Amino acid sequence: MDGWLIPEMRIPAEWTGAKMRSVWTTAGVTLLLALYFVMALGASLQKGPSFDEEEQLAVGYNIWLNHDLRMEGADGDLIKRWATLPYLISRPHPAPIDNDYWRSARPYRYGFSFFFQSGNQPGWLLLQARFMNALLGLAMGLLIFYCSRELFGASGGLFSLLLFAFSPHMLAFGGMVSTDMSICLTLLGSTWAIWRLLHRVTWGRVAWGLVFVSLLMLAKPSALVIFPITFILILIKLFSGKPLEWELGRRETITSASLQLGVFAGLFVLHGLVAWTALWAHYDFRFHASPNPGDPTLTLTHYAVTDPVDPRVASFMDWLHDKHILPEGFLQGIHTLLATNERRQAFMDGEWTIGGWSSFFLHALWDKTSPALMILLAISLGGWKFSRSRRTAQVAPTGEWDHSHPPDFYEGMPYFVLIIVYFIIAMLQEVNIGHRHVLPIYPPLYVLGGALTLVWQRRRLIFRGVIAALLAWFALESSLLYPNYLAYFNPLVGGASKGYEHLVDSSLDWGMDLPKVKQWLDKHNPNNREPVYLAYFGTDSPDYHGIVSFRLPGNPDWRPYDVFPYAPGFYVISATLYESVYTVTFGPWNSEFEDRYQYSLKNILEYEAARNDPAKLAELLQQHPQKFWDDEYGGLEKFRFGRLCAWLRHHRPVPDAAIGHSILIWYLDAKAIEEALLGPPPEIDDSPLI
Repeated sequence: MDGWLIPEMRIPAEWTGAKMRSVWTTAGVTLLLALYFVMALGASLQKGPSFDEEEQLAVGYNIWLNHDLRMEGADGDLIKRWATLPYLISRPHPAPIDNDYWRSARPYRYGFSFFFQSGNQPGWLLLQARFMNALLGLAMGLLIFYCSRELFGASGGLFSLLLFAFSPHMLAFGGMVSTDMSICLTLLGSTWAIWRLLHRVTWGRVAWGLVFVSLLMLAKPSALVIFPITFILILIKLFSGKPLEWELGRRETITSASLQLGVFAGLFVLHGLVAWTALWAHYDFRFHASPNPGDPTLTLTHYAVTDPVDPRVASFMDWLHDKHILPEGFLQGIHTLLATNERRQAFMDGEWTIGGWSSFFLHALWDKTSPALMILLAISLGGWKFSRSRRTAQVAPTGEWDHSHPPDFYEGMPYFVLIIVYFIIAMLQEVNIGHRHVLPIYPPLYVLGGALTLVWQRRRLIFRGVIAALLAWFALESSLLYPNYLAYFNPLVGGASKGYEHLVDSSLDWGMDLPKVKQWLDKHNPNNREPVYLAYFGTDSPDYHGIVSFRLPGNPDWRPYDVFPYAPGFYVISATLYESVYTVTFGPWNSEFEDRYQYSLKNILEYEAARNDPAKLAELLQQHPQKFWDDEYGGLEKFRFGRLCAWLRHHRPVPDAAIGHSILIWYLDAKAIEEALLGPPPEIDDSPLI
């Protein structure tokens, strides 16, 4: 009778064993990728545009519409084209091409015009583009899973994918349009594809290699790191003595090192030619970046040269330009990087410098990497080593590893090499403006984290308990930080709430939190009862968000000129500016700044006292023209703000509120303002940095 009401559940025989494991694996992958997509995109909906997003999207749309490739060649154009594909359907209003921003190729002002002055809805522009970037994040997750599965089987792939899906860094850059996710994806894909080709040449592997390497060349100039990576991988392969399986047409096994080297040389040339062709295709097979080379008023993006370019490099670049070996826009972007990246302002752990530190990225990795991840990776590699010492890996007839046995460390070489080479090159550079510049080392770390399965399979309760607890810790950290993933900092250095004391700029503060500032002010300062003083680092628009404020010096400083005194009220300051980075008063307050401040203060007080005395005012104008006094007002404004930040760092280091951990808020009364501006200098450093 029961059988009529509740039919007996029978699992088909074909759904047992491997089939059932495949179903569970597919379900796990789908769930983790869905969680990642929802968390990354959902968090981005609560944020304004990052410092670079308006520029990236305006320039990308401009490329599609106007075939104009003059702007910002120093950043890769892959994300610009990819993220703006939806605009070809939704057709937002392009920024005007008859203004000076477009003609003089000023990408950041052009981007601001596109977002806020062309009749578009900024939120809708961001949603479309960020959706496309999140798709790159999904592809990144799938690639990590696949790479790990090749090494450690499906369970290892799931461990790796979990590390990716809850990574605060992957969530942060999966939810904003920047070159970072695209370079992570294409660099890992290229390294993986090249390593596979070094062992077995098939049409499919050649195709994957050509696709990834071509996209890599369009992703970001740092793609050139693939050359030393490839060279090292070839050496490892040749010294290993392993055969090369050739499966194009006639199948054969190549054991001779010299013959293998010949094959690799041919593959290198093939990939180089296809990547070179892809680069020219992006530039419409046109040398000139301008859509109208005959119009001299259309210029390329130019930045002030801060670093002399090595004459030999400059000569080689000139040769490439003269011979039209590479497109003009691409060469201009490389020149910009060479001429501007070595003398950048940098901040780390309460110190400032020009040009950066060789140890910057070591500190950045420590500050912004989860202790849980560090321990999990140590367990992974330790467990892998222990498993190798106990058992010998076996190779199936297909040439793939039998995942019932631990793989040789040799199979993990592409990931070890990618991590080591990329990190060494990053340390040799002096672009110490953000932890994101070493972001590409994280995906291969997650792949290697798949070795956790070798420990998990030992079936000891204590091992599984430790791994489960660490994974829960890792996932919980990201979940609790939502939506402020960019602000992740190791709890051992104080966590997100202390992040601004360690790193700023794109490591923490990329100008995305004005929407939350508006919400906070509406709650704590209704009807603008108190004045608000805003110093903002970023390219979002306070006016668009309805933030009524007196504008303090910012970066970029696009404010209309205004003169006003400081009064009791809310002081809203981006963390990057609070730490006196990208300001006239860069670094600690010093005697030179103090002398300049006191000089301008004395002059302005004298000028203000003479405003109602025509004779005295005429006397002052006789001494100095009006421009001198106007400049003094401008100088006082900038040095006054620097002195205020120095005072806050010494006397009010803990803000009253921290919006997204990146924009800091203090309420200052009359006494605090007087102490900050007229009291003893808060700090004096006798060695100005600039």
